[in-house]
Amino acid sequence: MHSSLLRKRLNDICDSYSPLSGSTTSSPSPTTWLASPQIDLRIMRDEHREKVFELVTETFFRDEPLNKCLAFALPHEPIDFVELVISTALEDQCSFVAIDIQTQNAIGVILNIIKYRPLSATIDNQDKFDIKNFQSEKLRFILSVLQRVHDNVDLFQKLNTDRLLHVVVIAVDVHYRGLRLTEKLIRASLERAKTQLNINAAFSEATSLYSAKAFRKQDFQKYNELIYIEYDNVRLASLTGEHDRCQLLAKQL
Repeated sequence: MHSSLLRKRLNDICDSYSPLSGSTTSSPSPTTWLASPQIDLRIMRDEHREKVFELVTETFFRDEPLNKCLAFALPHEPIDFVELVISTALEDQCSFVAIDIQTQNAIGVILNIIKYRPLSATIDNQDKFDIKNFQSEKLRFILSVLQRVHDNVDLFQKLNTDRLLHVVVIAVDVHYRGLRLTEKLIRASLERAKTQLNINAAFSEATSLYSAKAFRKQDFQKYNELIYIEYDNVRLASLTGEHDRCQLLAKQL
């Protein structure tokens, strides 16, 4: 589904958002399962685009600490970034969706893209995720935080590779949390990158304690970290406690 249809879907999504706060009026609690649902992990295809867009805008941009702190106007504000990540992930064919077999709904997604060593990257690959390309000031601010955590760290050199799998976004439907889907999506992505795409290293910017723990369980190591209030003690003043930092995590495959 392309941009025009995504924008049509936005009109449907808006009905579930508070027009004053820009966020959902309530967040449902994770489901208590009598028996765990059967879930299948599949390569993300274009047929999944609409549901993936919905998952990312309705869960990731609502619940992730940085996004929540800056209070995005959802679902419209991050649309250009979400569309670009989904399109690039579809091109690179290294992302997965989690499908509830009974309902056939996509209830989780991991969006991965392939990053190339700058000297071997095309101009298009270098420019399309440039911070200046995005309209939302809040989004540009978050991307500047992620950029800072990479300061003085050359992962291509440290991991001795020309290509890296970049885990950009993981989103799981709130009703399906507690089923270790994040770990399973990461594991499937790493396996495909290594065995099917001949990629021998991966990284992600873990912006919360929970995401950092999920990557640590897959043997990712910390290469750098940024304490939010040290970066901006005004805009990020509420990010203390367990979600107080962004960690640059990576591993060889």
